[in-house]
Amino acid sequence: MPDLEFIFHPSSIAVAGVSQHNSTADMFLDPLIQSGYKGKIYPIHHKANEVSGLKAYPSIMDVPGPVDHVTCGIRATRTPELMRECAAKRVKLVQIFTAGFSESGEEEGIRLEKEIAEISRRGNVRVLGPNCMGIYYPDLGISYEPSFPKDGGRIGFLAQSGGNSMRLVMLGAARGIRFSKVVSYGNACDINEADLMEYLADDPESKIIIGYIEGTRDGRRFVRALQKAAEAKPVIMFKGGVTEAGTRAVASHTGSLGGTDAVWSSLFRQLGVMQVDDMEELIDLLLPFQHWQPLRGKRVGLIGIGGGYSVLLADASARAGLIVPAFTEELKSSLRDIVPREADPGTSVHNPVDLSVSGWNPDIFSKALETVDKYDGVDFMLLCISLHAGCIGGPLKQMIDKAVDALVITKKKLNKPVAMVILEDFAPETRKLSSGIQEIVRQVNIPVFPSFNRAARAISRFIQYHERRQ
Repeated sequence: MPDLEFIFHPSSIAVAGVSQHNSTADMFLDPLIQSGYKGKIYPIHHKANEVSGLKAYPSIMDVPGPVDHVTCGIRATRTPELMRECAAKRVKLVQIFTAGFSESGEEEGIRLEKEIAEISRRGNVRVLGPNCMGIYYPDLGISYEPSFPKDGGRIGFLAQSGGNSMRLVMLGAARGIRFSKVVSYGNACDINEADLMEYLADDPESKIIIGYIEGTRDGRRFVRALQKAAEAKPVIMFKGGVTEAGTRAVASHTGSLGGTDAVWSSLFRQLGVMQVDDMEELIDLLLPFQHWQPLRGKRVGLIGIGGGYSVLLADASARAGLIVPAFTEELKSSLRDIVPREADPGTSVHNPVDLSVSGWNPDIFSKALETVDKYDGVDFMLLCISLHAGCIGGPLKQMIDKAVDALVITKKKLNKPVAMVILEDFAPETRKLSSGIQEIVRQVNIPVFPSFNRAARAISRFIQYHERRQ
């Protein structure tokens, strides 16, 4: 198969089916404008002279100069005509958002998809879709959603579902996840999951590969592509349609063969591919891969603010397979010098370290971290803080702000990785405070998790992956 690098670097994009009254095709025109796409944009409208402040053209053939990429938002029955124009115009890629093809299960939809695939082959025009959202490549300003981050990352993502691709990017953005390239490929009548997996395996911009897949049309080739990718870099897969009901839904969504959960899970295990069961688990697992280098081991130093929380943090860590070693008397004595019991009877210097309310003191918080960091008996640290409505405003809010600032400064001096759990109530003000803390600490590579169990599971799987690789 030819290299797919060209699909991410169009010098011009035409959007067919735009209107002056919010058509579905406008969903693709406006994100290009707002994301700062660096090439030329050509709205295609049979009557209008201007759309969204850009000069419009009646057809692809009327656009002066070359058109590299065309986004199709017209009716399915008109798509073959557009494809023939694109072939005559020497368009390199047509991304077809339009649905109503093979996924419909209807004879006419199946016939139309075969027709556009045949025009694609004869006219040397690559097709993405139909029934897909297309490409998100922030480095060039290519996007299909204005709210997507403008800055890129190291994660390549191939997604059979456009809706799931959008949700994952937006959920990930809220937790600091950034993507190198995202491709929603839909029915895959031409460019398919194997093509994209092979491309991402070789892509120097994508250090981690994730995929949402419902099924495949060429299982053998996809296995080879997946094996190649898993040998080159971490691969995490989310397989949709693993139940009988889900398999039926897959057939009506993208028209592909879902397969049984046992077969897919066995395949992923054999190839060293990590499998997740939902988007939250996928984002959790991405965080240590995005922020950390491989760890020396699974020994964790736990530091919390609140005794009961510390107990649960220890339980969750041990259940996930992490090691919570007992601290030496020498280390406990050093920690007790930082947090005297007489000053705060609620503190504990065992593992977990419970700083109690003294933990909001920036000096105590920093010195405790530095002390545990120097201890050779742990490989990383996991912190826990709890936020509630009482943290909003007043002296406590000021203490939290100072403690977070101290954490950022201290983290730059530490030798060991640090992760963080932020427990919060559901008050909007608390959520805002938590989001602000996350945004600050992830700048110094501290991944943040919303619960003990999710943090421990994600970190444990991160460690297991690197142990297997070794």
